[in-house]
Amino acid sequence: MKRKLVAALLVCAMCTSLAACGGGGDSGGDSGYRDEINIAVDVDAETYNPILTNNTTGNRVGQLIFNGLVRLDEEQVAVPALAEDWDISEDGLTYTFYLREGVTFHDGSEFTSADVKYTFDEILNEENNAPYRNRYVAITDISCPDDLTVVFTLDSANSALMAYMDLGIIPEGAMDDAASFGTAPVGTGPYAVDSYTLNSETVLKANEDYWEGDPATETINVYVINDNSTRLASLESGDVDFVCSPLTASDLELVENNDELVMNDVPGLGFTYMGFNVTDPVIGDLAVRQAIAYMTDKQNISDVIYSGMDTPGKTPVLSSSWAYDESLTDYEYDTAKAEAVLDEAGWVDSDGDGIRDKDGTPLAFTVSTHSDDTSRFQVAEYIQNQLNGIGMDVDVEVTEWASFSEALTQRSLQVWIAGWLNQLDPDRMYDMFYSDGASNYGNFSDPEIDAALNAGRATADEAERAAQYQFIAQSVTDNVWYNVLVEQAYISIHDKDLEGYTVYPSGSIYTLWQAKIAD
Repeated sequence: MKRKLVAALLVCAMCTSLAACGGGGDSGGDSGYRDEINIAVDVDAETYNPILTNNTTGNRVGQLIFNGLVRLDEEQVAVPALAEDWDISEDGLTYTFYLREGVTFHDGSEFTSADVKYTFDEILNEENNAPYRNRYVAITDISCPDDLTVVFTLDSANSALMAYMDLGIIPEGAMDDAASFGTAPVGTGPYAVDSYTLNSETVLKANEDYWEGDPATETINVYVINDNSTRLASLESGDVDFVCSPLTASDLELVENNDELVMNDVPGLGFTYMGFNVTDPVIGDLAVRQAIAYMTDKQNISDVIYSGMDTPGKTPVLSSSWAYDESLTDYEYDTAKAEAVLDEAGWVDSDGDGIRDKDGTPLAFTVSTHSDDTSRFQVAEYIQNQLNGIGMDVDVEVTEWASFSEALTQRSLQVWIAGWLNQLDPDRMYDMFYSDGASNYGNFSDPEIDAALNAGRATADEAERAAQYQFIAQSVTDNVWYNVLVEQAYISIHDKDLEGYTVYPSGSIYTLWQAKIAD
């Protein structure tokens, strides 16, 4: 409780600071537009190094700092960025990118093919422990015939690769001091980092030499306000101009009729889920995980906790995906089946203390989540109540994002509630479920799923790919590696005078470089 109180006081102090600084921004002179935009995010980026970043803020704000060879448009289609054009060989094993001439990094150095090679060499370097290294493992050689041409050679086709070529390009040598680069990054994007303060703010300044043109607004201030409700209140008061998901559904009613704000609500490309560590002595029992799945009333979670904003989930393949099929199934809410599966597996209350046990081991575990999303905390408490009601001894642990994220990557949690965004292609499951996947936090391993993930990459035939991903999604769901709770909506809310911003279902805020606010 003390930790939560201190966090709340810090947030309130930050909001007071924003107000004292005149958070709405200064006049843009005779232009009729302000010279700054203030946005609020839920968690600190921790690092803006695109090789190492692994959270929403690092990715979203990073898109304003860096460019990839391509970027993904509103329809998630790869369009030219640092590469003006490209060729892909008929066998899918050679990708040749033709780079844009005259591009410079924020420090004035010239962008060349050597920087592209360096970036991809570094993400493939196992010593760097890059979170998304598995997306690029098919690349076996990168050559630079000249300063404006890069050739990637693959040992096997990867149909999802173009969706991953938006990786931010870093200058040669940046990884020599990866930690420093993460807080003082140098990219080719529309904004450069002017200053960074841990867990507080990042100040972005317009890149006057940006190859795509002059950014519309001189400064973008990125404030970290962990609490969803406080972040939205900061928008209502005018201290910030833009917020986006995650947001608490019950708070949205407060702004729906606010004529000073515009709310964009679109189906997102993410889901919220329960994850399970299958190597844990208790959670490793499939019957326990099945009982948890049977006790999860997803419709109730959607209706009550998310107020219908996020819809009931089913499998890791989103219902909006081209790979989805109506035949995919999950566990229906059924208390009787939950109790029966536990009884049959030998989890019974043998000593009359109200807690099931098996071979002397009580059916006890902890559900973990992070304090930055109050909805997930509410879900954890709801599930705790459900499971305690059938003889499980369930604790809930809520920590700040940094501690929660570290525990996830160390694979030390038993059960957790988190989310995945940017499910642009079902190949994203590779990170989650491949035996050595960097985001395989539950220690999952199944040769058939590994083979299906590889097969999904190896073919360009969409029907064949869909069949592989449907097999994976159904297997993961049947074995309760993930219990997908809800499919997320993407919501952004901004000052009514904000012009030029385009909503991306992926949650990308890249178009803020073209945005401005009337004075």
